[in-house]
Amino acid sequence: MDGPMLPNEKSLLNIRRSPLALLRGMLDLTIALLLLWGMFKAQERVPFWDSWWLVEQYRALATRFLWEGAGIPASWIAAVFGLLALLVGAGALRQVIREASRRYSVTSLRILSRCGLIGRATDELYLLSVDGVSLHQSPMGRLLGHADLIISGRGNNQLKFTFVRSPDEVREKIDRIVLARRSKQSQE
Repeated sequence: MDGPMLPNEKSLLNIRRSPLALLRGMLDLTIALLLLWGMFKAQERVPFWDSWWLVEQYRALATRFLWEGAGIPASWIAAVFGLLALLVGAGALRQVIREASRRYSVTSLRILSRCGLIGRATDELYLLSVDGVSLHQSPMGRLLGHADLIISGRGNNQLKFTFVRSPDEVREKIDRIVLARRSKQSQE
């Protein structure tokens, strides 16, 4: 576990995540690369959309109502493709970095969710305040062996662990750790 630990605290369980957590960011990154490809193709001597039916109809209408050769310059379209590629790519990289840096762990005193590479966000629940662990698994998650675990605490506190591998096993381990901590606390 990374990060500071409390006195007399030790790490009991590091929860592994499915690589599918990166899927959304990777899909967005692919879209950004396709937009970048479109930007370069738009700057060619003959743009890739030159033979599309819709473009031909637009040219006919522009010539009829405006003037011969009226239309949107290819450099403008290339600039739009480039701007979209930049925006989608930046969001995709942010998503990939966030998901790749997300860590879940259980210590002898707390349940932790950490996220961030440069900036850091940490959510935690003390074991003594845990009320239960819920498992939410979609049909696709069931096939691929991952699920979301929601750990409920007192009041409205909860931690959501996404794309957890072997979710039934992890839920059982967390339940055992929480119950062991409670019985130890009641004996003291």
